[in-house]
Amino acid sequence: MVRYQDFIHPEDEAARKYLEGIPGFTTVTKYFLEQGMEKQLHGMFMAEKIRLSPTQIPELYNKLVPIVKKFDIQEPEFYLEMNRTPNAYTTGDKQTFIVVTSGLLETCNDEEILAILAHECGHILCRHVFYKTIAMFLFYAADALGVVGKLAAPIQYALNYWSRRSELSADRAALVYAGNTEPMTNALLRITGGPESLTGKINIDEYARQAQHYYDLCDNSKWHKILQSLAVMNNSHPFTAVRVSELQKWSKSNEFMQLHENMLKQGNMQTCSNCGKNNDGNNKFCRFCGKKL
Repeated sequence: MVRYQDFIHPEDEAARKYLEGIPGFTTVTKYFLEQGMEKQLHGMFMAEKIRLSPTQIPELYNKLVPIVKKFDIQEPEFYLEMNRTPNAYTTGDKQTFIVVTSGLLETCNDEEILAILAHECGHILCRHVFYKTIAMFLFYAADALGVVGKLAAPIQYALNYWSRRSELSADRAALVYAGNTEPMTNALLRITGGPESLTGKINIDEYARQAQHYYDLCDNSKWHKILQSLAVMNNSHPFTAVRVSELQKWSKSNEFMQLHENMLKQGNMQTCSNCGKNNDGNNKFCRFCGKKL
């Protein structure tokens, strides 16, 4: 069984503890979510999206089931949103919901979709979803709330700061599930850059090195660091080059290598002798090349 403590990014944990340290913040927001927002989301999803099941587009629904078992989480409701923009997101608290768009299915292959679903399940396992839902609400409701929305801006910035770091943990969850960086890295490039005909030509190592130049820029100049902080303060996700770089670094860490080795020993994963890719330990056939394991 995978625990969130095995892969959570340290900056994610630190930022979450800061949020929870704001007096009354968790209690008030949890009460607000329970009273209406979660129920409203549930109704909207039921009315506007396609709920996936063993009898409703089962080939997509069945991709989620082994990931839920691997991470030992309560199965979320799973929805398809007819939207050409490639995207996936998770909301809810007591009842969680994973949503993927039709654009994501058109842009990513099966392996990349599995990585995205593992990423979303990572959010659930790491208990991110409660704060993610509040951040989403504040983003969309800021204008409608008027003065109240402006007063909530500092909290929104704090939530965004944490959210960017939570994405690094969820990316790690995708790496833990896949066993290598390729599926999640490719998925990130497809979502942000376009189809494989373009993004498949990208030199991943060179692209990841861009992030190091970005870090150097910020580290060598306080002014540049301030400028970059201003550039991302409204963003809920880190820049893609940063995510790719962080994922590559962690994949080479002793922490990941030990976790990966333990999962193989426990039978949670097995390596295909034909293509060399990792599979769920319960699989009889490789989900990548189809050969018997």
